[in-house]
Amino acid sequence: MALQVQTAYNAFGRLKRDISDVPLATFNEWADFVNKFAYRKLISVDPERFLSSTTFTVSTHPQTESLPADFKNVLPLGAGFFVRDSNGDDTERELARTGFGSNTPGYYITGTNVVFTGMDSETIVLRYIPTQAQIDDLTDYFTVDTLVGGVEIILEEYLEYAVKAIDVLYTQWDDDVSSESFADARFVRILSEMIDNFRKDPDVYGIYDFTNNY
Repeated sequence: MALQVQTAYNAFGRLKRDISDVPLATFNEWADFVNKFAYRKLISVDPERFLSSTTFTVSTHPQTESLPADFKNVLPLGAGFFVRDSNGDDTERELARTGFGSNTPGYYITGTNVVFTGMDSETIVLRYIPTQAQIDDLTDYFTVDTLVGGVEIILEEYLEYAVKAIDVLYTQWDDDVSSESFADARFVRILSEMIDNFRKDPDVYGIYDFTNNY
């Protein structure tokens, strides 16, 4: 289950013994920083856990469509624009990135839109990494949307990671220069452990067949 910010607050208070001088807004901002940092790291470790999808119907050339409001990127393996065949089945055929004026089947992103090129009748499935909601309350969770049922980023079992990461920010805020390097070393060690154990399956990947793209 995802970790709640309140749980991290309580644990951090036990570690430091007294955090009554830390404004709640400041602590929530630290929690948001920690959540977003972990998300950026873990996207590349297990992207399938975070991918969202949407569908486009392309019927002309070129065709401009709005990207999802929560679109972040299509950088990890498994993300991208994929062709759905005439039977309605998803395929491994991924669109190549093209550019303005291109007649080659593909796409290019411009601002908040995607432009499909060189196609007249295709159904395209976009698999993408979504942006995160902002943590701003102790009742929020370390998930993509900060809700209890959202996609988990920091699990309860990694409470120590959240505490150690927040401690790095706390030592900076508290102007405790002598403790910063120690806090950072502890944080890096527990971050490595979380990354090493985050995936649920072996760290191997299939290779997509791109021969039909050209």
